[in-house]
Amino acid sequence: MYKINKSITALLVVMLVVVSLSLAGCIIPGNKEYTIATGGTTGTYFPVGEGIAQSVKDKNLGFHITVESTGASVANCKLLANNSVDFALVQNDVAFAAVKGTRDFSSGSINNIEGVACLYPETIQVVTLKSTNIKNITDLKGKKVVMGDKGSGSWFNALEILSTYNLTENDVQPEFVNLSQAAEMLKSGQIDAVFWTGGVPTAPISQLALTNDIYIVPISGAERNSLLEKSSFYTNETLKSGTYNNLNENIETVSVMAMLVANRDVPTDDVYNMLKAIYDPNSPLKNSTAMAKMITKENGLKSMSISLHPGARKYFEEQGIGLKNP
Repeated sequence: MYKINKSITALLVVMLVVVSLSLAGCIIPGNKEYTIATGGTTGTYFPVGEGIAQSVKDKNLGFHITVESTGASVANCKLLANNSVDFALVQNDVAFAAVKGTRDFSSGSINNIEGVACLYPETIQVVTLKSTNIKNITDLKGKKVVMGDKGSGSWFNALEILSTYNLTENDVQPEFVNLSQAAEMLKSGQIDAVFWTGGVPTAPISQLALTNDIYIVPISGAERNSLLEKSSFYTNETLKSGTYNNLNENIETVSVMAMLVANRDVPTDDVYNMLKAIYDPNSPLKNSTAMAKMITKENGLKSMSISLHPGARKYFEEQGIGLKNP
C-alpha cells in the first residue's frame, strides 16, 4: 500500500511540474506564438506565409507562427510598427521607404523593422483585355484602373509607374480591391485595367486568361530607364511568352523583390532557426507556390534593402554569404 501511494505521489509531483512549466511559458516546446503578416488569400504572399509557418512547425522549434491575411506590403510595415505582428512579407522597395520615412511613410520612419531574407522577384503586371485597346501606360488616362489593395505594394508601384509616364492617381479613376475581385471586374467590364505586383504566373490572372483575351501593357523604353534611375530597387524583367494562355509574345516590364522581415525584438535564435527550417531541403515551403523554387539561401541577400536582423546575420555568415548592401 505504501509503495502504491508513493508511486501515486511521485506521479502527481511530475504532473504538477509539467503544468507549472507550461504555465511558465518558457520550457515546453510550442508555447511561443508569433504572427506573420502576408497578403490577400489569392495572392502569393499568403501561401508563402503558410509554407514558412509549416516549415517551423515541422521542426518543433519551440514556437508557432500564425498566418494573417492583410493588405500586403505597406499595411504590413505599419502592422510591424505598432507591434501587431512579428514577421511580415513585403517588397524590398517598400521596406526601404518604411525605414527611411519616405513615400507613403513620410509622416515618420519605422525603426523596428529588420531584414530576414529576400525571397523571389515580383513582377509588375498591368493587365487589361485586348478589347479595351489599351496598348500603353498613357492610354490609362481617364480609365477605371485597379491599383491593388490600398496600402499594398501594387498600389505603391502603380503610383511610381504612373508618375514615370507623367500621370498621377488623379488622371485615372482608381479602384482599390484585391486581385480576384479585380479579375472579375475586368471580365464584366467594370474596370479597364489592373496593376498587380506579384510572382508569376499569378493565379487569378491565369484563370482570367483561360476565358478572356488578356493583354499585358509593357513598361519599357525611356520611361522604364527613368524608373530604374529613380529607384535602384526596380530591375528589368521580361514576362515570357506562354506565361499566360494566349500570351504569344514577350512583354517588357520591371520587377522588385519580395522579402521576409521581422520585428527587431524577435530573439536572435528564433530568426536563426527559422531560416534553417526555411532552407531545409525538405521544407514544405518549396511546394507552397510556383515561385518557391527561387527561395534559396543563395538568393537570400540579393537586393536586401534594409539592415539585417542579428539572427539572419548569424545564419548567412555561417553559410559564407555576405551582405553588400545596405
